[in-house]
Parts: sequence; structure tokens; C-alpha cells
Amino acid sequence: MIRSRFFPPVLIQLILVLLIICIPASSAVSDPSLNQTIKAADQSGPDYEITEVTMPVQTSWTEPGTYIHPNITIRNAGAADIAAEPLQIQASLGKYQLISKNNQISPFKAGEVRTITPDYLVPSGVPTGEYTLTASVTHGPEQEGESIVSSTVSAPDKLNVKLITSKTKVRSCNCG
Repeated sequence: MIRSRFFPPVLIQLILVLLIICIPASSAVSDPSLNQTIKAADQSGPDYEITEVTMPVQTSWTEPGTYIHPNITIRNAGAADIAAEPLQIQASLGKYQLISKNNQISPFKAGEVRTITPDYLVPSGVPTGEYTLTASVTHGPEQEGESIVSSTVSAPDKLNVKLITSKTKVRSCNCG
């Protein structure tokens, strides 16, 4: 142990313990399934986060080749009002990316909350089953081919994908 005539050994140990406690961890583990927003510590621009994803009450199932219309609530939790690029709202059912019709919205003021209802086409290749609807917001200039993903949130209820076949009338005449 280093001895000093200015600091007694107990004081040096106390300083070392305080330094260890006060130094922040160099990295943190983030689990995207927990619907967490990843934020930079020095965020000075807009920071868009999805706060809620819901389906209209009457929608519990859909079929491939049809549109769904989720309600997506977004909040600008950042310090700035302006972003150069429009926001992109992507959606998926499980691992199947939905095809958007109107998923771009213009940037909005810091602290503002908006609820949008974009139209998403369920691709014809989605098999029957129950799926979790997940939405993510991306914005900003592309970095290495990808935009910045600010937030990803899943709807609380599952959406059932069914194959519906139309029933044709069959005429059978056993006239007698």
C-alpha cells in the first residue's frame, strides 16, 4: 500500500472505493425485446420514440393481401424540433415485413406527441398463425446504408392471419 504523510491509509482506501463506485460502466446490455429506446447520452437533436402500438378494436384477424391500419403513437423526446429527413414508420408481423402505403411523416416539435394510422399491406407469403405487430421509427441520414432506429414497440395483442376462401354456390338439382 502506498503510504503518504499527507493522506492516512484509510483515507486513500476510501478515495479508491469512491472512484470505483462513481465511474460509470463502459457499456450496457440492451435487450430489444423489452421495447426499450436506445438514446445517446448527449442527444441534442430530435429523439422520436414510439410510445404505443394498437390495432382498432374491431381488428383481431386479417388475411394476406389485405391492409391493416394500426394506431401508432410517437413522441419527440429530444431537445430539438427540426430534423432534415422525414420519419419512416416500419411495421412487421413477426419476421414478416409489412408493405407500407403511407409510412412517412414530417418531423415535429420537441415534446409533441402524434398518433398516426398508416396503411400496411400484409404480404401474400405470410402463413396462417398468430403474430405480434411490431412498429419501429427511423429517422436521420443513413449511416452505412441504414437509417437511425430510434424506437421499436410491439402491440399488446396478437393479430391472427387467416386464409379465407370465398364460398361459391353449388347448385344441385335433384328435381323430382
